[in-house]
Amino acid sequence: MEQFNIAAKSDTSFIVFHGTGGNEYSLLQVVGDIDPTANIRAYIGDVGTGKERRFFAPLENGQINRTDLDKHVASFLKDWAQQKPEGKVIMLGYSNGANFLLALLEKEPNLADAMILLHPSNLSYHFSGTSNTALLLTAGARDVVSIPGESLKLSKAFAAHFPQTTFKLFDHGHDIVDEEVRFIRSQLAQQI
Repeated sequence: MEQFNIAAKSDTSFIVFHGTGGNEYSLLQVVGDIDPTANIRAYIGDVGTGKERRFFAPLENGQINRTDLDKHVASFLKDWAQQKPEGKVIMLGYSNGANFLLALLEKEPNLADAMILLHPSNLSYHFSGTSNTALLLTAGARDVVSIPGESLKLSKAFAAHFPQTTFKLFDHGHDIVDEEVRFIRSQLAQQI
């Protein structure tokens, strides 16, 4: 999977996954507003192109193509074992990128120190055991892509496996707003 890197003199690295149709630059401003001193590694989805670019195949009748998803997860985890940065690792994903992070957590619940899941969907993920990874989920009350009630259910399911789970609902749609970024920055300062 291709990536874009910005090196900094920090012991914190943000590993970033864009939403559908995004690219390696989509979330740089968000990360910069959260922690302007951090290293950034932005992955580029390798399924589809342009406005269809994503990290795994589109849903079929509202369901994940598990074979395709598992293939992409296994490929990422194989590379990650050799590329994991030193220091604190914070993974941040938006929409399709957040959903990909959830699939990674199924296989490796201790993959990062913290996971920021912006507008994830509840796509029948299965978790076992417990992890100290801090999870931060956000949703928009008027989001018609990632239904907020489903995101809330997802956060409640996480609580049994990830005791440091925080969910926050914002009064907007399927977009990332300044209030959301400020909340994330504040939460990370307290949790990590």
